[in-house]
Amino acid sequence: MAALHNGHTNGVNGHADEDAQAAFVRFSDIPPAMDIPVSSGGVEEAVEVDLEDLMEDPEELCTLLENENVARNYWVTIALAYAKQQKLDHAVDILTKGMGAHKNARSEDKLAFLACLCWIYLWQTRDAPRLKSGKQ
Repeated sequence: MAALHNGHTNGVNGHADEDAQAAFVRFSDIPPAMDIPVSSGGVEEAVEVDLEDLMEDPEELCTLLENENVARNYWVTIALAYAKQQKLDHAVDILTKGMGAHKNARSEDKLAFLACLCWIYLWQTRDAPRLKSGKQ
């Protein structure tokens, strides 16, 4: 018997109906562009980063995020934008550098970085080749 959630079943054998799955599209909350706040001489400005056409090397972007000491949600959103484009290694690099930049942050911020890293690592293992154990 399928489990009940708020009076509705969550599907048979873990399969929900098509309308319910359409509401949970992966990466649906990643915006097409993001404004990174920068300060120059006491004046607040913003640099727009296109999250659909990302740079091959995120090093310059990480340097900008670190120099401007931006909040964790900028780091995580940009990492997820890279993951959306199947650039998981870059996403891991961004999150690792973000954790380094926020090493003195609150526990909740560190946990957000770690949770996102764990999710990406699990995604990578799902696509990893399977090997038979034992001799072949």
